[in-house]
Amino acid sequence: MVMTDTDIRTALEQATGELRTAPDLLDRVRAGGQRRVVRRRTALAAGLATIAAGSTAGVLLAGGGGATPVASPLLDRPTRGDLRRDQRFLDQVRRAWRANLGDVSVRGEPHVVWAGLAPHVNRAAVVAQRVPQRVASPVGQISYGLTGFVEETTAGLRVISLEEMLTGATNAAAALLGPERDVLMVLDDGRDVRYSPALSYAADGKVDRSFAPLDFRVHDGVAFEAIQARPTAIRVALRAEVPDSRGDRSVGLANISQLIDDAGRGGPYPGPERQVWSLAGAHEAPAANDPWDLEVRDGYHDQYGYQLVPPAGTWYIRGATADRRQFVVQTLTGTDDRIRLFLSLGTPDPVLLGFPALAAPLPVRVRLPDGQGVVVAGAGKLRYRVARGDWLPIAGYAALLPAAAREVEVTPAKGQPVRFTL
Repeated sequence: MVMTDTDIRTALEQATGELRTAPDLLDRVRAGGQRRVVRRRTALAAGLATIAAGSTAGVLLAGGGGATPVASPLLDRPTRGDLRRDQRFLDQVRRAWRANLGDVSVRGEPHVVWAGLAPHVNRAAVVAQRVPQRVASPVGQISYGLTGFVEETTAGLRVISLEEMLTGATNAAAALLGPERDVLMVLDDGRDVRYSPALSYAADGKVDRSFAPLDFRVHDGVAFEAIQARPTAIRVALRAEVPDSRGDRSVGLANISQLIDDAGRGGPYPGPERQVWSLAGAHEAPAANDPWDLEVRDGYHDQYGYQLVPPAGTWYIRGATADRRQFVVQTLTGTDDRIRLFLSLGTPDPVLLGFPALAAPLPVRVRLPDGQGVVVAGAGKLRYRVARGDWLPIAGYAALLPAAAREVEVTPAKGQPVRFTL
């Protein structure tokens, strides 16, 4: 039995019942592993079959998908692109596709969906091919094809993604091309995909993105955008105006697994390790939907962006001032590999204080107004002093220090002491 990205995503959704899975949940599960062609997914399939089976015998059910071929624009429409009549190039694309498939069972000939010149890089293509139809999920989804992106490199044509096509599921419509991965290629899949070139933050620390339409007419069904390449972060985002059958507007990046590998820092999921501290006077935290917690509030996460590296650890520190006002100091990470530092004092409404250094030994240094003290936090042995007085120990990794505190020393588990002026 073999399993592809869409198989795994379906299995995860069935295993979680009515819970709404995030569009990038599959990438979280697969993070750190190289994106492999379908024939190499057997071991993972066996593991997920056990997780998702429930009362069924396994994830993939026996039986065919019926004699009538599933209709699909990728498989049924004529080839598009400025090289659609270049028979020599089309044959080269098909040969590269067949070589990549190896022993995967397919039907008929591979169909070149799009073939053309990719600006700033070289030639590129999108391919789809039918497979023997079969029921591929407990809810009756039918596996009917494979699709992927092909790019031309100095070593020849290379298939950079391979996904299974399932009824009721949407395949990745974009890929990053070129040696520097600085050319975004987006296939028109009929969902009116919009493009955001960069991530920024509003004054309140919320994610601020603007999305503009892509022009698919210039390249006959595909749009290209030159982007700023960074090895550990993707600045761009894509959003579909037409949601898929599950109401999801996200647009998959076909070769994101390879980009994660190339970043070289391990997979981005599961999410960041979170340090949660309750200081003296803090109210008991709600079990869920804490209005003070920005992790569960809308607008603070880059919903349509792409994460390549493990996010930095975050902090959530609750406490009370001497005048009995509740406060929360917390940090959030983003897809741009930056940290945001927030203070909520008296009410859950946060104030963005700035962007601490990614690897700072003392990421939290917040002096509260009205002489109410200084909140500090860092993963290491902490101590502080007032003016030139004696050093006083701090119990734990977070504390509310007196307003007179002027210096903090952090000694990481592996490293030398570092001192900070407050």
